Amino acid sequence: MYLLNLLRRYRNIFDDPSKRLLRIQIDSGALVNNIQRFRALFPKYYFAAVLKSNAYGHGLKEIGRFLEKRSEVDYLVVDSIIEAKTLRDFGIKKPVIILGYVPKAAISSLRKIRNVIFVINSKEQAELLQTVVDFKLRVHIKVDTGMNRQGIDINELEHTLKVLSLNKHILIEGMISHLADADGPTGYHTHEQIEQWKKAMAIYKQQVSGYEKEKGIFHFAATAGARYVSTAENNLIRVGIGLYGFDTTQDKQLKVTPVLSFWAKIINIKEVKAGEKIGYNFTFTASKDMRIAVIPCGYYEGVPRSLSNKGKFYFNGNPLPILGRVSMNLTVVDISDVKAPINLEDEVEVYSTDVKKDNSVENVAKLCDTIPYEILVRLAPTIKRTIK
Repeated sequence: MYLLNLLRRYRNIFDDPSKRLLRIQIDSGALVNNIQRFRALFPKYYFAAVLKSNAYGHGLKEIGRFLEKRSEVDYLVVDSIIEAKTLRDFGIKKPVIILGYVPKAAISSLRKIRNVIFVINSKEQAELLQTVVDFKLRVHIKVDTGMNRQGIDINELEHTLKVLSLNKHILIEGMISHLADADGPTGYHTHEQIEQWKKAMAIYKQQVSGYEKEKGIFHFAATAGARYVSTAENNLIRVGIGLYGFDTTQDKQLKVTPVLSFWAKIINIKEVKAGEKIGYNFTFTASKDMRIAVIPCGYYEGVPRSLSNKGKFYFNGNPLPILGRVSMNLTVVDISDVKAPINLEDEVEVYSTDVKKDNSVENVAKLCDTIPYEILVRLAPTIKRTIK
């Protein structure tokens, strides 16, 4: 008991914000707005919130616990059995859909993780489950409608459903697919996929006993595919990046708001003379006398190296240009133009929820020639997340 209490006390030492150099804040009001926005847009659909990849960098534990209390959310979605087990360890009880591959050796562990839905991604996986599952297991069949990534070929769907029906422990609860080009400008490829989905639905109805009574759960649309949900039979929408405030649809009508901001404390302030150089490989040379600040976050913490000499942090509304290379754990910024007092351990804003600022996640992604997803999921899991 003494050792247990000691470990708990040690773990809580850094819960005091004054003892941390970095923090990530989640705006609860914006998060609730995003949830309610999707619920208003799709009132008759099940709402599945996607929490894979550490809840898109927002914190699996924090977002999971927050959503556990939201009646608008029907399902949580993760990529792996590890993420599903982690949610259960945090006391989260909502049903969890596991999208990704579950290793053969881990299948038996599913009996201990209550209220999970297993997504079957191949004919071979279905054949394996039919022989080894001796406990109640809910499954959704993933059908490949043209993305050629995960999922069962439509020509193998009938066989797969027949194989699974041989095991009375397995409950075929529904079917799933994924749209590869839902954010594309023409919709041509998406409509092709939806036609394949309709064929798959016809096969499902013929093969699954009690379909008309059970109805089941059917889903192919994520955030980007929101505008296609009315084009074919489905009753669940998977909301990932949209939940966190990013509209990836073509028409940009979701009206969601970013929820994450990233803050870091200044750990050094220096004077640099004209002609002096800064950082690895001396990629920046001061053209005048400057005042600089050192910030304790770099590409490990989630500041891309490609922001070197072109990104910006902010302090009290003042943009702070990044000078020189972004290092593994350190970034240097220019504070020469800051008129207000600025001191050690004052906070700078690394990423903002304000989409108009240069350091919004969306603008940072554009500057780095990538997408917001990549910027978000690379935020170090060691940084404390707080929902306020």
